[in-house]
This record gives sequence, C-alpha cells and structure tokens, in this order.
Amino acid sequence: MIINMLGFNLAWFGLVYFGNIFIPVALVMLLHHFILQSKLTNEVRLVLLVTVIGASVDSFLHFIHFFDFPDSALIPFWLIVLWACFASTLCHSLSFLNKSKVSQVLVGGGFAPLSYLAGTNFNAVEFSYSWTVSYLTLAVIWGSLFLLFYYLKSIMLNKEIQYA
Repeated sequence: MIINMLGFNLAWFGLVYFGNIFIPVALVMLLHHFILQSKLTNEVRLVLLVTVIGASVDSFLHFIHFFDFPDSALIPFWLIVLWACFASTLCHSLSFLNKSKVSQVLVGGGFAPLSYLAGTNFNAVEFSYSWTVSYLTLAVIWGSLFLLFYYLKSIMLNKEIQYA
C-alpha cells in the first residue's frame, strides 16, 4: 500500500514536472505494479476504463477551455499516463475508501483538485478561472468521479474478490 502511494506520487511529480519525457519511467513503474503488486486480474481492465473516463473528462475540460496546457491543442500524453497511474491506486493505497461513499466524495472532491492546482506551479496547466472557481468545479467533478470509479471497481472486481 505504501509502495503504491509512493509510486503514484513519484509518477505524478515526474509526469507533471518533466512531461512526456517521464512517460517511459511511469510506464515501467505501472508495469512493475501489475507484475509484482497486483493480485487482481481484472485490475488492468479497471485501470484502462478509469484512464479512458478520466482522459475524456480532462479532454472535455480542455475543449471548453476550463484549463489549457501550454503548447498543446489536445491534452498531453503525460496526462493520460498519469490517469493510468492514478487508477492503479484504487485497489491498493486508496482501497480504504471502498465502503464509504462519503469518504469517496470528500477525498475525491477535497484532495484531487489540489493536484491540478499544484500543476500550475510547474507551468503544466493554466486555468481560465480563479483558483476558487477552479477548485470548486474540480471538487464537484472529482467527487462524482470517485463515486463512479468505486462503483465500477465494485462491479468489475466483485466476483474476483468473492472467489479470491
């Protein structure tokens, strides 16, 4: 659990700070996670689904100019990889959220938007609105996404957990 969270934080920093250059390192870390840490065969499917959903939401937010990425017409590839790295935490370091929808909303809505706002310090993303409006908007989105992600997790991994 600790290794999973440390790995995600390293991936977050590397991808946000170094951008696409850090993708190979993050992908090796993700592969390491699947080979050595994950005991759930459906976790790869969950990670792929969460990555597609997250990248789609971010693409929409970018399309409506809620936020922009310097020198990028689309969301950058490093952000898609970051979504996959984040998704790998749902079954491990964030598994403590499994049973509490209130905790899912509070953690997702309270803390996840901070990672976007922190990205502004590295010039990785630029917001079109104030920090307050940006934070509150992302809090609603991420609180909802956390509910969705844990619902999907319960559906996709339920049989596996029961019989494992």
